[in-house]
Amino acid sequence: LGQDRHEHILRSVLERDYGCNVELATELVSFEQHADHVEARISKTVNGQEILKTAVFAYLIGADGARSVVRKQSGLTFLGESPPSVSMVTGDMDIKGIDKKYWRIWGGPSTNGGGPAISLRPCETDDDRFNFFFMGSEEANEKILSGGRDAVIQGLKEITGRTELQFGELVWLGLWRPNIRMVNKFGEGRVFVAGDAAHVHSPTGGQGMNSGVQDSFNLGWKLSLVYKGLAPHSLLDSYSDERLPVIATMLNKTTELFRKTFGSQGQDGWVRGYELKQFGVNYRSSPILIDQKYTEVEETSDPYRSGDDGSVRAGDRAPDAPGLVKMSSSAEASKDKEALPFFDLFKPSSHTVIVFAGERPAEEVDAILTTTTAYPKGSIQTAVVYLRTPTTSSADYLLVDRDGHAYKNYVVSEREISVVVVRPDGYIGALVFQPEGLKSYFSKIF
Repeated sequence: LGQDRHEHILRSVLERDYGCNVELATELVSFEQHADHVEARISKTVNGQEILKTAVFAYLIGADGARSVVRKQSGLTFLGESPPSVSMVTGDMDIKGIDKKYWRIWGGPSTNGGGPAISLRPCETDDDRFNFFFMGSEEANEKILSGGRDAVIQGLKEITGRTELQFGELVWLGLWRPNIRMVNKFGEGRVFVAGDAAHVHSPTGGQGMNSGVQDSFNLGWKLSLVYKGLAPHSLLDSYSDERLPVIATMLNKTTELFRKTFGSQGQDGWVRGYELKQFGVNYRSSPILIDQKYTEVEETSDPYRSGDDGSVRAGDRAPDAPGLVKMSSSAEASKDKEALPFFDLFKPSSHTVIVFAGERPAEEVDAILTTTTAYPKGSIQTAVVYLRTPTTSSADYLLVDRDGHAYKNYVVSEREISVVVVRPDGYIGALVFQPEGLKSYFSKIF
């Protein structure tokens, strides 16, 4: 999907679902950070005229790409490398005479000792749009860039041998060079960076957009609590603490793939392991977690590979559990009751405290639920998961683990009480057994 269409979809959703209008033809010129606000100088083009204005914000988040003004003016470092041996010409073009079922590649990359190559990848649109990559020598790439549409068409015909193809609009054309860089920290004071403003890397592995979204989610729920006055500003320090190890690991993995893809092991570069699905991304080393189940310190925790040992720990992505049934306190579990998997229960605006009741009496469960009432209203929702018929009604949700997936997926006891706190970003913030454990975790949040 082309970036122009992708951005249009995102802008439409923001406006339709959240009443947020993205201002176009607008850019940040500079900013000045103060103790309680950030003053931004903004340039806006209206009817061809530049208008400069100053606006005041509580916080500033730079999601302004690899050339980030926010990052540069914040004084954050952006260390790494720009491998000189690889460059590609890329763009979008309308092409008739070839179906859109497959991603096609002709030729062999010059870096592998072969001739020039071209990739044609169909766009997910109802037209003839394709994304292309030319992979050749510096001289060949420059010839296509300077020659524009005619040079693109000539190169396509020569490399593919498909002289019958019909060519329409050249939507855009540009040169891509790999950059492998990241910041030393994700923010300072009231100013933060996310996405490409904080890290850039090879597209091999397809980790970029997902990593940027994870940045935003990690910062977003914390910033929301701080902005509302529900959490101390120090909570925002954990944004860097949690994301830096993940991004450093991601850069290592995508760089390894990059070198395989454009080196002598070209075919190996197309092999994708478990890590690149990102299900194993974790924050196990975070200072704001509480884990009373796994108390030993992991000396070699991989921020990309949680769950390899069969454990589910604080800092891991919270698993789903199909087969959960939503009940009332007097109902019995049956197949016609309302299904409510965890992924439908979790909310991006609140913590979810899951109490696995085991076979313990209702009084012990209620003692844990009562603990959550001491915190800001609406910031926590509660769910109790039973193996059989519910025995308490004070939780927001009473669930029966009809198919046994919840207890199994969270690796918890079927006899004793276990409490799992799932953060708004879907990661486990705490694994505890008593009310004191809950208090210990939430003392780091509120």
